[in-house]
Amino acid sequence: MTRIVLRVNGTSHEIEANPSTPMIYVLRNQLGLTGAKLGCELEQCGACAVLADGEPVLICVRPVSEFAGREILTVEGLVEDERCNDVQR
Repeated sequence: MTRIVLRVNGTSHEIEANPSTPMIYVLRNQLGLTGAKLGCELEQCGACAVLADGEPVLICVRPVSEFAGREILTVEGLVEDERCNDVQR
């Protein structure tokens, strides 16, 4: 296990994980962010998409270590004025 600092939806999180753990499992299981879904596990369907440094990235197989130091935005981070926007609804 390694300590990794992630910046997700504007908040820093220090987590312990195997660096090769797919990012989707860290978001869902350690951070409780379930908006990204596990679909095909082949980076094909887009259910696992997040924004990393403003660019769409599929995270079902990409290792968490790839996201250290990057700004990650999930669907949960799109809340405006404490209300869901059209994408979230």
